[in-house]
Amino acid sequence: MKKFVVLILCCMLATGTFAHAEENVVRFTYESAVETAVENSIQPELDDYNIKAMESALEKAKEEAIKGFIGGTPQEVAERKIIKEVGPFEAEVNLEVAKRQKADNIRQIKADVYQEMMKVLLAQESIEIKKKRIDLLEEKYQIDLQRFDEGLVSEAEITEQELALSVERLELKNMETALALNILNMKQKLHVDLSDDCRIEFDYKLQKIGTPYVLDIFDIENAIIKAKENNTLVYQKKMALEAAEKKLEITKQHLKPGHDFYEKKVYEFEKAKKDLYDAETDLEVSIRNAYNELLTASDALDLALRREELENSRFKTLEIKYNAGVISRRDMIDTEISLLARRQATLEAICDFNIKNDVLRNLIEFE
Repeated sequence: MKKFVVLILCCMLATGTFAHAEENVVRFTYESAVETAVENSIQPELDDYNIKAMESALEKAKEEAIKGFIGGTPQEVAERKIIKEVGPFEAEVNLEVAKRQKADNIRQIKADVYQEMMKVLLAQESIEIKKKRIDLLEEKYQIDLQRFDEGLVSEAEITEQELALSVERLELKNMETALALNILNMKQKLHVDLSDDCRIEFDYKLQKIGTPYVLDIFDIENAIIKAKENNTLVYQKKMALEAAEKKLEITKQHLKPGHDFYEKKVYEFEKAKKDLYDAETDLEVSIRNAYNELLTASDALDLALRREELENSRFKTLEIKYNAGVISRRDMIDTEISLLARRQATLEAICDFNIKNDVLRNLIEFE
């Protein structure tokens, strides 16, 4: 119930360190957004239940291990020894995995919030750019209407501009609808009121995040090694291999090759080796792909920034000419529209870069 109390407070009061409200608007910083998402999510509580279940299973495994055993077939002796020597080990591993999974889930909640926030910010910026673009096209249209009255522009050109403006306004409506969906998704991740009565905004500017991953000093090979040491799935598979090896060694003490129980333990051991290899390989592939995608996104962002800078320089040159009366206002409009397009491309590149950086960070960093 405390999750829903936080939810209501977030949308009605929203005071304190994590957010503040203006009428029905709840404003979040990145830090307060992830804090709210984690606090309101039921996942950490579910993970705590799982941890408690694993703790109980460990106690039961320890109790089972100290039970007495009198004789039996070689297979029964092997099975009992496995329960005694390997059972508690596996239970301890399961408990550790449960604890790690809780941390992983919290980290994923934070990643989901950050990446969704990037999409919301980009959508908001894109809408503002679209509105400015429409204003410029409208201004150009009004200028050409006057020129049409003077016989300087054809009726076909005017009609074409009217159709273009209609398309632009329709695109704006679609963008606003998409933004509403982004915000709804964000509310869902924050676990706050989904109704329109609760509005959310972010005190966060869409800009390139500082990161060491694109610097020459970053060592991807060392990062992969550390990730393998800390990754939950790799740990789980590594411990499963150790358990399978223990079981096989015990089985070898009491049974010979050809026995179905013996062969089963051999199979489990070989499969555990393959599972570990697959987990380590999949993780490494994911990290290398994420790293390469981040480098590509970094290059794309640098290119977008250079193009925007070049277009801005061109605009300033034309502005000087316009102020000097050398060119008309209409001559300036197309350049302003091009500058808006360059800005849009830059913002998209920033969003893509930030998200890809966050993907890599979550693969190689562990809190």
